[in-house]
Amino acid sequence: MAHTKSKAVLILYTVCFSAFFASLGQNIYSPILPIIKESFHVSTAMVNLSVSVFMIVTAIMQIILGAIIDFKGARIVLITGILATAAASIGCAVTTDFTLFLIFRMIQAAGSAALPLIAATTIGQLFTGNERGSAMGTYQMLLSVAPAIAPVLGGFIGGAAGYEGIFWILAAISIVLLVTNSITFPKDSPTESMQQAKGNVFAHYKSIFTNRTGNVILTLSFVLFFIYFAVIVYLPILLTEHYHIDVGIAGLLYLPLALSTIAGTFLFKRIQAKIGLHTLFIGSNVIAACSIILFAVTHSVSLVLMALTLALFGISMGVIPPLYSTMITNEFEHNRGSAIGMFNFIRYTGMAAGPMVSAYLLTMMPSVMSFSLLGLGFAALSFCLLPPMFSPQKRTKQKKHHM
Repeated sequence: MAHTKSKAVLILYTVCFSAFFASLGQNIYSPILPIIKESFHVSTAMVNLSVSVFMIVTAIMQIILGAIIDFKGARIVLITGILATAAASIGCAVTTDFTLFLIFRMIQAAGSAALPLIAATTIGQLFTGNERGSAMGTYQMLLSVAPAIAPVLGGFIGGAAGYEGIFWILAAISIVLLVTNSITFPKDSPTESMQQAKGNVFAHYKSIFTNRTGNVILTLSFVLFFIYFAVIVYLPILLTEHYHIDVGIAGLLYLPLALSTIAGTFLFKRIQAKIGLHTLFIGSNVIAACSIILFAVTHSVSLVLMALTLALFGISMGVIPPLYSTMITNEFEHNRGSAIGMFNFIRYTGMAAGPMVSAYLLTMMPSVMSFSLLGLGFAALSFCLLPPMFSPQKRTKQKKHHM
């Protein structure tokens, strides 16, 4: 039994570092955009397209890969995904044609999209109860760390070795992960993955949307990540135009949000075994809503107050993703790959929609009103969806599971 637990912990950290690598590959790219533009002699719009294409492919692949994991198993998806990532990274490093570069980026996105999905799905399979929540906290913590350090690494490596250096390093890490996962990742059990995931794909996803808990979490996830990215893209405009801060210094003001998000994942790991999921759900949603409203009130008044509200928002963003992931895996034991895939797809969709729609809102009304409405909207939605989700019977079931 001790050997089984130690093997589970080894698999946990292997898949979590694989997910960390996927997030690293996504975020390490931003600082080298000017180098990409100069190297390929393309417009800014085309360079931005390489970012958007990566996000779109990543989102779509969540749905496709989630169903494949449930029907065919995770190991084949994992190994194929890492192979595709390695090959595409090499392609990005050696090509001199921008069209081919875009194609390789799409392949890289499709391959790396499997890694966070498989990590969350595997955690749901290996762990139960409080251990599952703690493992989800570890998973989310590594995903939170990657966006904080990736731009720094990207700028350093890109400055020293060009954009090619970044992709060669990503290829090398992919090969290491390929060998490690080939050795440690377990073979799929037909009785767990394939036989329990019966029916067609559409029926599979229909069961997720018609499930009340799944419906609530997907809805709130879209809205929350919509707001999160609306704040992210508005910050540089606010800091440079309203506070007249240099772009280089403005980047440092993202630290309260990034560091507090990491702190939030640590907090979730420590308290999820002591506090019921329904209590965490209520508390974290309240903190998120309040911090958004406070950001609306303070962002144009004081940098210090704004930093404090961003830190509060970051804590909620550190708690909520692993919380929602744990709730999803608890609810969908037999088709968790599809459920986590849909959860990730909804999150990415919210990320993509947030900057575009919020930009429109900010042209229609003052920023104070825009973010206040977003915060109040999230609070109202959380309140309206809460009663049917946490009925007395549901709370009793969760309490027994928690114990």
